[in-house]
Amino acid sequence: MKAFFTAILLACLFFSATAQAQSQAQRDAEYLQEFVVPFARLQLERRGAFPPIGAALKSNDDFVLMPVHKTAVSMLPKELIELMQDALIQGAADGVYKTTALVYDATVPLPSSGKLSDAIAVALDHRDGYSVITFLPYELRGKQVHMGTPFTRQGTASVFKQK
Repeated sequence: MKAFFTAILLACLFFSATAQAQSQAQRDAEYLQEFVVPFARLQLERRGAFPPIGAALKSNDDFVLMPVHKTAVSMLPKELIELMQDALIQGAADGVYKTTALVYDATVPLPSSGKLSDAIAVALDHRDGYSVITFLPYELRGKQVHMGTPFTRQGTASVFKQK
């Protein structure tokens, strides 16, 4: 009977530690998202569009924005996303980043209606395996950005290679 209770206690401790790690990963991801979304929204308000944005949260909680080289101006958004993705993967492999964000303009079906909508997409990956894509639907009316109801989908966990 003692072994049974010991096993239950160990299982509870394991699941508690896993839940805490997941919660911290989610908090880190949300923290980074709060940092990057205003950049995209500001570009929408000023220019009616925004280029892809790469960002990361370092282990010491400092933010990093991926620099965009002058040659990137002539690149297609898909090429720019791939370039940023590669830089985020390298920073993760080097152990510099604990959370990454790739922000891009997307067209997605809304969960409530299936109607297509423009959205700010934020692909978030954490070194602990947490991966989610948050979609923030928007509509431009002149220079006004009207935000819809955000929703998430499971991410691809493509930045931090799990062992």
